[in-house]
Amino acid sequence: MDRLDAVPGIVGMAGRDFAIEAVAEVLGVKQKVLGTLAQAMGEQAILATNTSSLSVDAIAEALPHPERVIGMHFFNPVPKMPLVEIIRGTHTSEDVVVRTTALALRMGKTPVICRDVPGFLVNRLLGPYLDEAVRLFQGGVDPARLDRLMLDFGMPMGPLELLDEVGIDIASHAAASLHEGYGLRMTPADGLEKFLAGDRLGKKSGLGFYNHRAARKGKKAELAPDLNMFQSPSSLSGLKDKDLVDRMVLAMFNEACRALEERVVATVEELNLATVFGMGFAPFHGGLLRYGEARGLTECANRLGTLAQEPDIQSRPGGPERFTPADILVKAAASGGSLA
Repeated sequence: MDRLDAVPGIVGMAGRDFAIEAVAEVLGVKQKVLGTLAQAMGEQAILATNTSSLSVDAIAEALPHPERVIGMHFFNPVPKMPLVEIIRGTHTSEDVVVRTTALALRMGKTPVICRDVPGFLVNRLLGPYLDEAVRLFQGGVDPARLDRLMLDFGMPMGPLELLDEVGIDIASHAAASLHEGYGLRMTPADGLEKFLAGDRLGKKSGLGFYNHRAARKGKKAELAPDLNMFQSPSSLSGLKDKDLVDRMVLAMFNEACRALEERVVATVEELNLATVFGMGFAPFHGGLLRYGEARGLTECANRLGTLAQEPDIQSRPGGPERFTPADILVKAAASGGSLA
């Protein structure tokens, strides 16, 4: 704490060479704060945004020196999560990328440089994973079973628990942003709307999928007893454990293949690293793409193709598109090669 220096407003930032804003996820608010910082700081100062959902380019377009603007997306809880996504905008200079990456390393973080695309990398991959979990829950699958299966798979928490941790309102907003950015395959389930209507936002409001209000101090919250009111019984509840896991994990894996194909990050290794350090993807699998390669790319492509033909997936907007194997996966499987 003795290294912290409190300053009287933005005027106290004069002469500083690096600023990271973490204000509300509202484009105009971020532009105003960074614009004021740009005036107060030197011409070589770097302006970093901790946005998780806004475009770095959109933020930078209102600023006098867009080449000085960069994304620096930390993950919660910040002291525990090593990853920082370094978001390179269209106009971000190479010098700014290098200096920002160096700062992240000095902070003890693991930086991964990403393109400025909706959701960047980690949130983009989490989108279909969490959405499939919501769809399965909505279709009558036992919520305790869903979370247990993903814990057994090696995730740090189940998808429904993660939704409560993130905030159901935040997750819903992120899903809408992904839908806007990627179209049909990111069409979100409507399963969270009743939660939002009842101000049932997860841990922050005390009630979501879990009853956090009733949890004893230091003890894990239990699932809320009234969750069946949000479910509609269907054939999904009869799916085998491995089928439930495949729907969640392979939806995420397929999107990771697309992100690699688009060069959202430069290498397979960086994508694997980001999934382990940013979302806690089961470390013993070696990362999301490594999981697919170990399982077998042909097996993954075939399984995705089968899922795309499932009646419930066929009947929903964007369902077949989500599970249709990515081109890079199809080519790698056909050639017997790797995703690299």
